[in-house]
Amino acid sequence: MTKRYHGNGGGRRVPPLFFLRRCLQCASLSLFLWLLFNAAWPLPGQWLPQDSFLRLDPLAALATTLAARQWLPSLAPGLAVLGITLVLGRIFCGWICPFGATLDLARALMPRSKNHKNPAPLTQAARLKYVVLTVMLGTALAGVTTLFWGSPIPLITRFYALLIHPLLLLAVDALLSAARPLLDTLHLTSLSYSHIDARRFDTLYFLLAFFGLLFILEKFYPHFWCRNLCPAGALLALMSRRPFWRRTVTACTHCGRCARACPTGAISPDGEHTRHEECLTCQTCVRACPERLTRFTLQPLAVPSAQPDQQAILPSRRAFLGASASGMLLAGVQYNGLHSLLNDNGTILSPTCIRPPGAVPESRFLTLCLRCGECMKVCPGNALQPAWLAAGTEGMFSPLLTLRRGPCDPGCAACGQICPTRAIAPLPLAEKQWAKVGTAVVNRQTCLAWAENRSCVVCQEVCPYGAVNPVQPEGAAVPMPVVNTAHCFGCGYCECHCPVRVSAIVIQPLNALRLEGQSYIQAGKAAGLNLNLQIQHESPAAPQDGSLPPGFND
Repeated sequence: MTKRYHGNGGGRRVPPLFFLRRCLQCASLSLFLWLLFNAAWPLPGQWLPQDSFLRLDPLAALATTLAARQWLPSLAPGLAVLGITLVLGRIFCGWICPFGATLDLARALMPRSKNHKNPAPLTQAARLKYVVLTVMLGTALAGVTTLFWGSPIPLITRFYALLIHPLLLLAVDALLSAARPLLDTLHLTSLSYSHIDARRFDTLYFLLAFFGLLFILEKFYPHFWCRNLCPAGALLALMSRRPFWRRTVTACTHCGRCARACPTGAISPDGEHTRHEECLTCQTCVRACPERLTRFTLQPLAVPSAQPDQQAILPSRRAFLGASASGMLLAGVQYNGLHSLLNDNGTILSPTCIRPPGAVPESRFLTLCLRCGECMKVCPGNALQPAWLAAGTEGMFSPLLTLRRGPCDPGCAACGQICPTRAIAPLPLAEKQWAKVGTAVVNRQTCLAWAENRSCVVCQEVCPYGAVNPVQPEGAAVPMPVVNTAHCFGCGYCECHCPVRVSAIVIQPLNALRLEGQSYIQAGKAAGLNLNLQIQHESPAAPQDGSLPPGFND
């Protein structure tokens, strides 16, 4: 006797493709997290780049290419996903996307109410995702990117990199601290004295509010994001209206179990017709069918996807044109003036707007940057932080150097190596050490030496470029720090280590080098810079005869 699948998903065995999809979804999320959490300088040499999932985002690939007016080879996998969607439907959404997998996981971990209801039928709210997509593509056509508000892969990358990963580090450090007495008792000295540095990032309240709201909606309205808001899902839906691999039903009994179980409401109430553009190919309907009459097979192209009388979900032409115009208007507003539309170089940057070394010119940088947070996660000094409004509304969530929190290590080039769009150029270390980000400026009203005649040479001692020189003016009791701008890279060691509560020496984006496709070494030398690292803080060799190190007396 043939075994049947039952409508509530409680059959005696799971359809093979349903099981395969769950396995692939778990593997995809696990791989995404492994690549993200292992992103650290030096980047490990492995067969798969750390930014692989960002390259797969079809919306990021299309919108960035439109906004940059340039073909970006690193984003080719995202455009390939569009081609695959033509054949296999929205398989990326249902099988691979880590954003969708995270929402599925969150929903599974939430307590299930007694009056749990099946997903609601498809409604006109599903049009919203097409409106969001149109606005984003409209801004991209105007040369502005708004991907950071809705593109799923950059959003979920930022969520895990800037929120979940730091919380995990704090939890592990707290666990080690709590276990220290036990570790001492077991003589596990290395673990007993181990400490994990906390990493802190700005704009976390936005992430908490955004994903907190999504998780709440996921409990009461399953797949709300995927059904109604995701612009990447809307783009893939447009490409999957007639997929070759799609749901088919033979001799349907019209019990409606598949329609009630469908997480996106893509199946008509009678269970026989499907809106393939809304179908995630998740195989839930196959599992729900009690008669095993539903399957996914390769079919000819010219087959209607839904009943003719089903209400249209795509926006009207008027709504489409209105959303496009709104996107272009938003682009103009984000430019903070029409002068920027003409690429006027007179736009003033905030003194706190210091970009990472290798960042391309500002207007180009804002066009290319996905605001994914990968560069911030990989920064060893925790110096890269997401911006609020320091770079204007168009620069929100883009990376800024907050050098009071940590310096920019001259021996690290991780941010450029991991950037998927080359908004930060992947520079060799020799080039990176000439990619000047700013210049140190001494505040003589708060500097201990200048203001109080107190001896302090911390900035001179920590500067890896030897850019801070002590000068003792006539009548001064102690040497005063003076910055040689030709030697200053803007690394921020001085600002980070200044003993004054509000640092008396700060980095400002003065004479910063912002190039694209040019040599920083040649440009720096042409500008009169001399950015050569100096060897400092050498540790003395260990004594061989058991005596104390040099400088110590018995």
